[in-house]
Amino acid sequence: MIIPFFIPHSGCPHQCVFCNQHKIIGRNKQIDADSFPRNIQQHLDTYGAHAPVQVAFYGGSFTSLPREIQETYLGVVQPFIISGQIESIRISTRPDSLTIETLELLKKYHVKTVELGAQSMDDQVLTLSGRSHTAADTVRAVSLLKAHGFFIGLQFMLGLPGDSTKGFLATVEKAIELKPDFVRIYPALVIKDTPLEKLYTTGKYRTLSLDDAVQSCKQALTRFEQADIPVIRVGLQPTGELERPGTILAGPYHPAFRQLVEASLFLDRMRKTLKERSDHNDMVAFLVNPKDVSSATGQKKTNITRLVNEFNLRELRIQADEAVQRGTVRLA
Repeated sequence: MIIPFFIPHSGCPHQCVFCNQHKIIGRNKQIDADSFPRNIQQHLDTYGAHAPVQVAFYGGSFTSLPREIQETYLGVVQPFIISGQIESIRISTRPDSLTIETLELLKKYHVKTVELGAQSMDDQVLTLSGRSHTAADTVRAVSLLKAHGFFIGLQFMLGLPGDSTKGFLATVEKAIELKPDFVRIYPALVIKDTPLEKLYTTGKYRTLSLDDAVQSCKQALTRFEQADIPVIRVGLQPTGELERPGTILAGPYHPAFRQLVEASLFLDRMRKTLKERSDHNDMVAFLVNPKDVSSATGQKKTNITRLVNEFNLRELRIQADEAVQRGTVRLA
């Protein structure tokens, strides 16, 4: 379990063109550190499992905060770590905001996981997006984190200003070379009250279509899976504020974006299987892992409808089978 604390924009030295974290997470007030112990205890009191528990500081650039604030935030978690109720801490930060001294501080306070907002491995895209760091900064940061034994996550965005499908997939390949422990992928959205809103309304920026974003993420997800790098999130987490009318002005947003990506992957796999089968029975059943039934079916049964029409089938069924490996399909 992860107990999250959001510190939007805290420590951020620059305004990224896409960012309005208050809108994204649905909170406009900074959290008072005095409230941390109570909130942590409330989570622990309702948590029935026995898996390791982490406290996470999301949003902002944690290691760009003044050292005394970092120590205040990290310090309030220490009694829970000492008691064994919390296993460790995770933070998110910028690639150009890590030093050996900073990492030693994080180690002292039992930070185990560091997520870097890399966003792209293309310097032109980073410049146009207002990131004010380079791809080389990300490479250096990953090297430093590995040398100090941290668990490393990288966050990337597709559809940023100046980017392309080819460019984003090149970023994916460079990310794979860094061998992070996990990644997150987010399509760029035009959020109200961001610099990207002005670029969009003046015609200087065009968003990806939902289908283009799905297809690009599908390729990225496939490559990361082939490299055995977990993708722990695809698309923004839906919140009430994010889905409030007028917050997202444009872009490939969908509350179940990852499922769209995975459904497209399953459509490709089932189509390939149907093309290669030796018989031409017009009644077909695919076996999938129980956790993959929704993705294989597709939203509103779109995968079934497409395949029935494309292969002139009388019936196509998706059946759950525990023996089938996640992410694969098998004819019954």
